[in-house]
Amino acid sequence: MKRLVVPALLALAATGCMRSHASLIKPEEEAGKCELVQTLMREQVPRQLLSGLMADGRDGPVQVLVFVRRPEQAMLERLFEGEPSCGGSNYRVVQQSTTDALVLFLQPRADGYIYDAQRAAPDELSRGGEAKGAVSKRDGGGWVASGI
Repeated sequence: MKRLVVPALLALAATGCMRSHASLIKPEEEAGKCELVQTLMREQVPRQLLSGLMADGRDGPVQVLVFVRRPEQAMLERLFEGEPSCGGSNYRVVQQSTTDALVLFLQPRADGYIYDAQRAAPDELSRGGEAKGAVSKRDGGGWVASGI
């Protein structure tokens, strides 16, 4: 009987303590990230790149990748932690692209981000280029875009 108690306790403890990283993501944080991307996609440069990708005659929405640049740490990370459920009528945010995609690079600043937008093939990703604009968090929530 004692031999069954230890494995049973370990099994119960393991299932109670094991959580996937994705389950710890707060839905409101992901919604805020999606709102940020939607604000950026209304800006001139991303809109022009999106139009160019759509003109190529692809099936389905254009893939959009979003990265956060942290130059002081020489780091590039994905904005979304799990598989994003974010997009618009003609684009969808993905974690990995399979075709030419629109790539947004965000660099944190005091009240938001500066951003760069580029078109890139899956095997041609860069670390981003020059900033194209900025987005800031409004006092009442939400994002507002501005020039640099």
